[in-house]
Amino acid sequence: MKGPKVLTVALALLTLLALKAYVDWSEEQLEHPPAQSTQPAGPSPSTPPALLGDDPAELLLHLNQSLQLLRRSIPEADAYWNRQQHGLLRALEGRPANGTWGCGAGPAAAAQIRDFASYPEQHQRFVLHAECRDFPLLLNQPHKCASPRPFLLLAIKSSPGNFAARQAVRETWGQEGEPGGWAVRTLFLLGTARGEHQPDLRRLVVHESWAFQDLLVWDFEDTFFNLTLKDFLFLGWALAHCPHARFVLKGDDDVFVNMPRVLAYLAGLDTARARLLYTGQVMANAAPFRMAQSKYYIPESFYEGPYPAYAGGGGYLFSGHLVRALFLAAQHLAFYPIDDVYTGLCFQALGLQPEAHAEFQTFDIAERDRDDPCAHRRLLLVHRRSPQQTVRLWRLLHGPQLVC
Repeated sequence: MKGPKVLTVALALLTLLALKAYVDWSEEQLEHPPAQSTQPAGPSPSTPPALLGDDPAELLLHLNQSLQLLRRSIPEADAYWNRQQHGLLRALEGRPANGTWGCGAGPAAAAQIRDFASYPEQHQRFVLHAECRDFPLLLNQPHKCASPRPFLLLAIKSSPGNFAARQAVRETWGQEGEPGGWAVRTLFLLGTARGEHQPDLRRLVVHESWAFQDLLVWDFEDTFFNLTLKDFLFLGWALAHCPHARFVLKGDDDVFVNMPRVLAYLAGLDTARARLLYTGQVMANAAPFRMAQSKYYIPESFYEGPYPAYAGGGGYLFSGHLVRALFLAAQHLAFYPIDDVYTGLCFQALGLQPEAHAEFQTFDIAERDRDDPCAHRRLLLVHRRSPQQTVRLWRLLHGPQLVC
């Protein structure tokens, strides 16, 4: 079966998936940001016009084409992830997937990895549960994006025990409101505290949610390798409850954000760049860490090949207009343990490359400038700061005595 028949089958499969994913599909057009740009022109978007519109059929056709291009960039290797990903892409063509998919298929997946027994515990757990993508939302904020429509949605990755970090964000750069007329809304993304030696924080988290109305908590264990799952579930939530946020800032709860500068930057983008935005500190030509002692260790039997270009997960910005497309693309990508690499794969599946921005510093700045508010005034985002440093820097940065 070739030519038009292949395309017809692929589009039919994608349409069924889209109907399931787009539960809260809306036909309303996104309002354009101001057309007057105060920023230097960035690279011209290479994405076909389909992504600039809201037509579902055009989006599905574009995604199918982009996924086939993505397939060529992923080595056909014996590594587990590579085999699974190529199986998913073969399934789009109506061919046998030759993969093990679905929650509960973990033992069969592990059997496909020759040295699975040598994997560290967190890597083994990832393989065993990587295809479990449906988890109850224990604490929700369904009205977070009610009128006015958010100009910027802050989606901050946190963990149950990081109370002080969340409070520092609320009191400083993550304050909700309409600064300069731009509506800012804040959410913290959490799993649950589980494990044999974890304290029971459920009542404290529930009380915090009641007090601040800004927590999304899913019923999965909050671990480093589950950040990819957290990102995936957030996309589904945003599609259902916040489909018209103009921009999203995804970041960790220990970053410092110069919010007035971020808002000015976003307000100055022209329409085309605003609708295709994916920017931060870009990691280009990166490859997996092969040292088992590294937090980012990836065994050779799990993944082969280079990484796509991606924005560092400490903090990056992207267009809210892309949430629908990203969530649909994620249906066809095997989960990867490193969340920002997975996000880069999702954008690559849309035919989008990250745009490097020098004012994102996800690996921190020079030691002599770490406590200098003037150094932070020239940045959009820097990683990482303690809750105490965040509060101090914010007060100094906005104090009447500051002279830079």
